[in-house]
Amino acid sequence: MQRDSAAEYFFSLTDDALSVIKNDPLREVVRPYSYRIENEEDVKLDSKLDAIINDRSGNETAAEAKRENAKTPRLSFLRLNDLLQDCHACDSWLNRNERTEAGHGALKPIFVFVLDRVAEDGSFMSANEEVFFSKWLAALHLDARKECYFTSVIKCPSSGGYIPQECENILIQQLEALRPAVVMMLGSAGALITTGSGDIFKAREKIHDYHGFRTVCSFSPSQVLEDYQSLRRPIWEDLKKAARIAGIDGRLS
Repeated sequence: MQRDSAAEYFFSLTDDALSVIKNDPLREVVRPYSYRIENEEDVKLDSKLDAIINDRSGNETAAEAKRENAKTPRLSFLRLNDLLQDCHACDSWLNRNERTEAGHGALKPIFVFVLDRVAEDGSFMSANEEVFFSKWLAALHLDARKECYFTSVIKCPSSGGYIPQECENILIQQLEALRPAVVMMLGSAGALITTGSGDIFKAREKIHDYHGFRTVCSFSPSQVLEDYQSLRRPIWEDLKKAARIAGIDGRLS
């Protein structure tokens, strides 16, 4: 039986992180995961997915969109936060404070990670979620500061599930300014704006073209923490898929 060493490395990292978060040094709660591959098809993207990733499918929509993006002048990076601070499209702007920002990270990122919402303290993830998520980046050998950008679908702190159109407009302008190799929508809100449905399981089935940017939908760190046993393999497969799209899958060997 074949073994996937990159997957096992990912699971060992996330198992360790979860044992720390749950204060479970003896692994009485977090059960070690032994990852085995029964055949190559379980770890390889199929030929159809290969065609999509490499723009060989005969559908030139994504390629044409990328060419159009290349012609579009980039919006000033600093102006992105101004767009948010100037926005009064809904009452959620009343919840903004000096810590609320449109996003943060690298100016020329490989990955843009889009979470569902921003918290009142300006963060996109809780402290435990950040610890857990850092292991995802470690498994991909991604530098959070130099190669990643973090933002959210809903731009202002809000308890509601409604996604104001202006929030999505700002997100699109962020992507046009950043031009990442791949976008990862992490959570139901990202799946909703990408596919029209908040069903992440269905959204995971294909690579999406979100306003000209190749996009993978998957689960947020909070969702994976809530159901770690069931979701740890799906999130790994999605991260691996995004790495393949971005052209950094060689780092996983």
